[in-house]
Amino acid sequence: MPRRLPNPNLTALLALSALGELIFDRILTGAFLPARPGSMVERWLFGLGAFVSNLSGILALLLAITALVQALGKDRIFPRSMRITVTTIGIFFTALAAMGVLWLMGTPRYHIHLLISHGFLVFFLMLGVWRGEHTLRSKVGITLFALPIVLEAVAIFCHRMAWAWPEPAQLARAARAITWTAMCATPVLFAPKPRSGSHIALTLGSAIVLGSALGMVTVLRFDMVQTVAFYGLHIDLTGLASSAERLYTAALVVALASLGAATVSCLSVRGPSRLTGWGLLLLAVSGQELSSARPALFALCGLLALATASARSALAGKTPGATSDTQTLPTPDRATGLPAEAERS
Repeated sequence: MPRRLPNPNLTALLALSALGELIFDRILTGAFLPARPGSMVERWLFGLGAFVSNLSGILALLLAITALVQALGKDRIFPRSMRITVTTIGIFFTALAAMGVLWLMGTPRYHIHLLISHGFLVFFLMLGVWRGEHTLRSKVGITLFALPIVLEAVAIFCHRMAWAWPEPAQLARAARAITWTAMCATPVLFAPKPRSGSHIALTLGSAIVLGSALGMVTVLRFDMVQTVAFYGLHIDLTGLASSAERLYTAALVVALASLGAATVSCLSVRGPSRLTGWGLLLLAVSGQELSSARPALFALCGLLALATASARSALAGKTPGATSDTQTLPTPDRATGLPAEAERS
């Protein structure tokens, strides 16, 4: 019987711990537990949320530094012409992220610097992907997930500079629309080619089950869904009274179901697609608000995982008679899940 579970690596561990941080810290602790836990169960859950949050933050910081160093050492993600700029911005961003993870910085100026440096780093990652040897759908998919982060940084910069144009609110709405478009398009842009009927059934079944469950819970307990969306993913759902509000909520359900189906489809296949699945999960749990250290690190690690998986798939496509999911690939580093290739471009 073939082994279905992935090999242990830091990317998978970070994705699972980030999911735990979303559930236990942002949702459970932030929305449902009292500010001062009284009972033993409440104190235990509060401590669990703090532990998972700190663990995920440290893992995200380690993976971001390791992945950036590995990506800068090769030309498949960041070309040589970008290395000095990306290194400078990367050091500045990781220093700010480390301050946020280890010391919980909360000043407004810190969040602005973190968001702008994160936007610059993601912008150069997006440019590097377009200059590298990646498939067209990978380039489009990574761009759709990276562009909202860049627009959020531009919006906060324009707001601080008091510019009348471009309007920050319009940029924020455009970023949200692009994010949801990327989520809806993940089965087309990132899901591996169907290899069997069971794989197609797994992808469609996960989309139907997840979409039906989210739609049913939204209709029956909209107040709970609204709270979870606001505290967990920082998405503001206003209600279901008007047609526009119902359409807005339905679009969110479709986007989450599509993203979940693509993640399940990628994780069920060996090779670079599995790394893509972990990257999509990291992007999903990062949410819409990236002005704090942990969500920003989750999003950066997710984009780096997508870019690395795309580079491995492109490298695999050059080998005659082999496919990206079945050929013998360079052995991945067990600490990060990223390829430890001996050759250099």
